[in-house]
Amino acid sequence: MNERTLILVGNPNVGKSVLFSKLTGKFVVISNYPGTTVEITRGEMQLDGEKFTVIDSPGVNELAPRTEDARVTCDVLRDHPDATVIQVADAKNLRRALLVTHQLAQQQRRVVLVLNMMDELDSCGGHIDVRRLSELLGVPVVPTIATANTGIHLVQRSLKDAAVPRWGRARPPGAPNVADGPAVRPYQDDGLTAINEVLSQTYSHVRPRHASFAQQLGWWATHPVKGLALLAVALSVTFWFVGLFGAGTCVDLLETGVFGRYISPWAIRAVDAVLPFPHEHETEVSDLKLEIPLTPAHGIELWSNEREVLSTNYKSEATGWRRLVHDFFVGPYGVITMALSYGFAIVLPIVTTFFLLFGVLEDSGYLPRLAVMVNRIFRAMGLNGKAVLPMVLGLGCDTMATMTTRILETRKERLITTLLLALAVPCSAQLGVLLAMMTRVSAAAAVFWFVLMVGVLFVIGWLASRIYGGATSDFILELPPMRRPLLGNVLVKTLARLEWYLKEVIPLFVLGTVALFLLDRAHLLDKIARLGEPLVRGWLGLPAQTAEAFLVGFLRRDFGAVYLLDAATGANPLLNAHQVLVAMVTITLFMPCVATLFMISRELGRKTAAWIAVFVFGVAFLVGGIVNHTVVWLGF
Repeated sequence: MNERTLILVGNPNVGKSVLFSKLTGKFVVISNYPGTTVEITRGEMQLDGEKFTVIDSPGVNELAPRTEDARVTCDVLRDHPDATVIQVADAKNLRRALLVTHQLAQQQRRVVLVLNMMDELDSCGGHIDVRRLSELLGVPVVPTIATANTGIHLVQRSLKDAAVPRWGRARPPGAPNVADGPAVRPYQDDGLTAINEVLSQTYSHVRPRHASFAQQLGWWATHPVKGLALLAVALSVTFWFVGLFGAGTCVDLLETGVFGRYISPWAIRAVDAVLPFPHEHETEVSDLKLEIPLTPAHGIELWSNEREVLSTNYKSEATGWRRLVHDFFVGPYGVITMALSYGFAIVLPIVTTFFLLFGVLEDSGYLPRLAVMVNRIFRAMGLNGKAVLPMVLGLGCDTMATMTTRILETRKERLITTLLLALAVPCSAQLGVLLAMMTRVSAAAAVFWFVLMVGVLFVIGWLASRIYGGATSDFILELPPMRRPLLGNVLVKTLARLEWYLKEVIPLFVLGTVALFLLDRAHLLDKIARLGEPLVRGWLGLPAQTAEAFLVGFLRRDFGAVYLLDAATGANPLLNAHQVLVAMVTITLFMPCVATLFMISRELGRKTAAWIAVFVFGVAFLVGGIVNHTVVWLGF
């Protein structure tokens, strides 16, 4: 018997994860469901001396495997036929929740129904007769406010009384199980009739006399004019918090104060102590500060200059296994001096601030309203409004955004959104560098760059939707009430995303640096750069020295952007304003990074990832060259 397994099932955005964390505490395991890329969470709960395994399944609107998330939920239920189901429902949307309850009844599952967000139901004038609902369904019904820890103990006490819901027509003998495919349709009419009967006896609503500020804000967020004003406010806050505070103050503190002054020099001295060998530049190299600025205001020597100094000092020494090991850790392409310094000192503070802000927007209920606003525009690209959510997240980290395309229902939508993320959505680190480059061009050129990037985004999306056949899925998205974000929830989500970043992305930074190290040791970096000089100099109109920027940009697009920033803002800048604009356009449309390429391969397959990479590189150089020759022809 598997009676000690509990499965949390429910619609999206009903507080399942919050309830899960309240039941299980800190000790949880997040992993991909076998054979899929969908993550499920497992934890343990102790109750009256018994040990329970608790599984948090993906949110579903019905128990029919139409999407990968729904398929995983159905598989989890199938794999644990004797488990007790804790169905979590949004008390404000009881009708939608009862459809899932009806389908669980068809499967003869033992259920405890949890009515979460009871405080929001009360604030909007709704009322549910919990006792009557329990009598009609024949299962325990528990009202909760999971974020406030209200009713959690009642959920635990109700587990022993879990039962199969007795309303709704049960599945006939020999009929296919709902979890085996979309067999739920023959029973939908009966389910809707039963749901209406239950609602008429248990649910009542009295509209409040005056709308609260949060309700008014929710209406404004979807208004054609007021919604744009709120969007402008959200973008301004994002620019200040992520672009100035995260990419400025926090990066300067970690990159200059921690890595530049302590960690990198200490690492060089430690490796020198372990692997001693005579070289005349030892003192100079040990005292070298490895610092990577995002804006000229930092007043720090650029990383490309530092790497050049390291190369000069190191390559003049004798080779051998000691030198190989030494350079592997603290050389110009060292794991510590490049990969970890970049990953922890530069990207970590930027993505942390973005994840905090994204958590606030997510917890407030604003993001679904943003999806409603852009739905009509995105339809022209074969997408719906849901696609704006990964794209917003892409401004923080394209790698994580690629993973979140799983919320889209069809492969066509996931493919087009992934392509657009890889093509024209700069991550926060690169965006900071691009903002610094904008100081070298006119305001008109900066506006032209922005309009061009948006134009490329929509043109490529429109073409992709025409080439890749198939219909766009229906846009069905719940609009949760606007609410004041809870600090605890935002911090939990941020920490979970940072855990993912440390586990998934940092190793890929290391892998990319190792690839650069091997290419450098094989003397291929300079050769490859020379091969690209005709394209860079002839087609893009840029100095030959910038070819290395695009080579490094293949592994990290923002690394390449730092090279170009150096060429544009150094003591003797190599780029004029015209060339800065061309460089900005080309590097923005470049493939984001090796980490994103690996994530695309994981989500869509290696062949698709390869085609996307080839296409993105082609578009980047094509558009950059067109901008160069057009500006020259027009004489701007």
